[in-house]
Amino acid sequence: MDCTEHDPFECEFFCNATKAISKNLLINNYALNSIIKLLMVIENPKSLDSCTNLTPNNFKLNEYRDTEMWIDHATNIVQPLLHSGLMDCLRNLQKAKGEMRDADFLHKLCILIDANAFEVSSKVTGDSLKGLYVHASKMPHHCVPNTATAIDDDYNMKIYAAVPIKAGEVIYNSYTNPLMGTVQRQHHLRLTRHIECQCFRCRDPTELDTHMSSLKCKQCPDGYAICSHGKWQCLDCQAIIDPVFAQKLLVQASEDIGNANGDVMTYEELLRKYSSDFHPNHFLLIDIKQNIATVLRAVLINSMREPNKDILRRRLELCEEILPVVRAVIPGYSKLYAIALYEYLLSFLELAELDFRSKEIPKDMYIEKLHVAREIALESKDLLSFEPPNSPEGHLVRRIAIQQEQIEESLSKFENK
Repeated sequence: MDCTEHDPFECEFFCNATKAISKNLLINNYALNSIIKLLMVIENPKSLDSCTNLTPNNFKLNEYRDTEMWIDHATNIVQPLLHSGLMDCLRNLQKAKGEMRDADFLHKLCILIDANAFEVSSKVTGDSLKGLYVHASKMPHHCVPNTATAIDDDYNMKIYAAVPIKAGEVIYNSYTNPLMGTVQRQHHLRLTRHIECQCFRCRDPTELDTHMSSLKCKQCPDGYAICSHGKWQCLDCQAIIDPVFAQKLLVQASEDIGNANGDVMTYEELLRKYSSDFHPNHFLLIDIKQNIATVLRAVLINSMREPNKDILRRRLELCEEILPVVRAVIPGYSKLYAIALYEYLLSFLELAELDFRSKEIPKDMYIEKLHVAREIALESKDLLSFEPPNSPEGHLVRRIAIQQEQIEESLSKFENK
């Protein structure tokens, strides 16, 4: 079959199996894309061996059985596949699954995809996809990784040292969201990679002095309670917080954030409400701040009028609160920190220009702000220096370069007057 857009083996397979497979399989079940692709890799004799390294040595399917993730996979992936007719068309499946039932084998593949996948962006739509990188997925995990991954537009991955790595040191990657609290990261790692992380961040109740999981003490004015071995205790007055209360507070706050539905006023109200319960750097407050900053950015972009200074100032405040936390938990080359810096730069520059045009700041102060903006742009761009030119981050580098040109033009214009 003559097709230049898809894998020849897959085209031939689906051409021959068309009558047996439901025509609307992917239309009605978009979540099947990843697992069908993996089934095709297994079915193809030339690529079957590349799947053997996906299974970790400590993999035990029964430990996942009947969990929330298992039930979700059963509903959205396993049952639709079993009823699609596809499984009956797979000739090499028996060799791969052995004595395992079809349903259990599909559950196993779902878990292995989650355990080995890296998030990538579609070069067509920009949507978030899962990419299987077998060798990279074998790197040990650390919640403060010393490497950074870069994936280009053709889905090729390169791994770089994010910080200096001495000879003999273990090279780590991170397989969870660094902006989650310790309990939440460990829960995610347990579900997706069957890992019990004991890195230095997980062992430190203050999370590298960020206090991303700390609660405000109700017994003293300035104290914060940390959780150590299941016990919540204030660092200042040693007061004990009921763990049941702490858990209920986390659940309620998480639900409230989830129900905000992108409404900026609701987010602001939640931030005021829960600031009396959590440390300012608590991961849930960071999440709220990120959501507010995102909504305000959309407001600024879509506004037909001159940017509102109050909105710009609010975005700057939020970025200034978020940036130190990101820097603490993701040292060295970090695309997340670089992107946050760029967002800060946009609002910083725009507000400086508005203030100067309205004569709220004199020329020398505006020039000073331009010099600060120059440094911010340079740092953000340097942090993305490893990113491939054809990746989303590579495109961001070009946008930063445009900002740098505009900054230099403004400096040249006003410093020479």
